[in-house]
Amino acid sequence: MNRTLALFALAPLLALPLGLPAFAAGDPAAGALLVQSNGCTGCHGANFQGATGPKLYGIEHQLSAAQIADAIANPQAPMPKFPLDAAQIADVVAYLSSLDGGRGGAGPVATLEPAKPSSHATLTVRFPGTAPRSVTAQPAMQMGGSSMSAAKVTLRPTSDPHVWQGKVSFSMGGPWTIDVTYDGKHLTVPVNVAGSM
Repeated sequence: MNRTLALFALAPLLALPLGLPAFAAGDPAAGALLVQSNGCTGCHGANFQGATGPKLYGIEHQLSAAQIADAIANPQAPMPKFPLDAAQIADVVAYLSSLDGGRGGAGPVATLEPAKPSSHATLTVRFPGTAPRSVTAQPAMQMGGSSMSAAKVTLRPTSDPHVWQGKVSFSMGGPWTIDVTYDGKHLTVPVNVAGSM
């Protein structure tokens, strides 16, 4: 490989801000928990469709992973600076970049209706490629050092075998996550529940 090709191959890595790990190193499940615990939907809206802050759904199609990481590490007002280390920023980048299935639409996409539930919501998960054999959803809420879970739900395929749905319930308002399990894999979906049953 000549030097020009070698530099070209390294260019994406050289573009990362110093101290920030490569995007691929991020854990989207850990990023979902960080997004939830830092209240990002308060400004960026339910399902990250935009509100006071800009829309983040599909952000990986507009900005590189390095640009997303830089916007988190060095925010512009009115976005606050969060006390996140480089690995946590990579986790948030991985999560935000997976909201719509990521580049190439390779990952599953989960949506809730209503987007801001008060007690129940219909969870819809769209899977690209091979349809899963089974899908479950487990809502949970962290409260201090303990957690509380709601009933585990088995999602059912719709008329399209790539689209699965189920009704999830929440026993109280606050920040919840839904752990979607399909064929041994996991997808974490954060949700802010407005009220109680």
